[in-house]
Amino acid sequence: MTILADMHTHTNVSHHAYSTLQENCAVAKEKGLYAIAVTNHAPAMKDGAHIWHFGGMRTVPRRIYGVYVLRGAEVNILSEDGEIDIDEKRLKKLDYVIASFHEECFAPSSPEVHTKAYENILKNPYVNTLGHAGNGAYPFDYEAIISKCNQYGKLFEINNHSFKIRRGSTENCREIALLCKKYRVPVVVSSDAHISFDVGTFDTSVSMLQSIDFPEELILNSNINLLREYFLKRSGLDISE
Repeated sequence: MTILADMHTHTNVSHHAYSTLQENCAVAKEKGLYAIAVTNHAPAMKDGAHIWHFGGMRTVPRRIYGVYVLRGAEVNILSEDGEIDIDEKRLKKLDYVIASFHEECFAPSSPEVHTKAYENILKNPYVNTLGHAGNGAYPFDYEAIISKCNQYGKLFEINNHSFKIRRGSTENCREIALLCKKYRVPVVVSSDAHISFDVGTFDTSVSMLQSIDFPEELILNSNINLLREYFLKRSGLDISE
């Protein structure tokens, strides 16, 4: 299994990340990646990018060192009503949006509250992917959410970084992946790199997916044609250009 696009990366615009966009793209090229998504933290995080960062991403070249650049964000889920911290005007300009729970922005609560928040995020047309959802601090009704993802066109992220730093992620990500397999919900594999050396690091995620015989046709970033078709259908963006 080969992953050809890293769908979750941070630059030093997020203050607890340490590399520039150019450095990330240089490593992506070295590792043979076709594309990366630039997904810095949205403003509700203390280290998040200023809102202007997301409104001005049109200045970022589509290719850097030959690597296709998807202009994105990792937005913060702020409430059980599905509120997030980038406005619609700017969301419309982005290619790819991950929605994630972070303790700084949404204190861990009950599974019922987390599930309700995800239910409302599913309805947001600008969110592509549920980020690092295997985090043990935010239990939710996996089946209730995953069974609805195709209805709303949502993806699940298998976040390689989570296996190292987020409690419960090893078991929870496996359970999420099994349900995605059951309901034929597409996933993306990502590094969540906070330094260029981690761009394109997917080993733990790939090993887990292989251990459960996860269908490659459901891993969007394992096949450039799948990823291209996804963005063409969703927004008319042609990542082959």
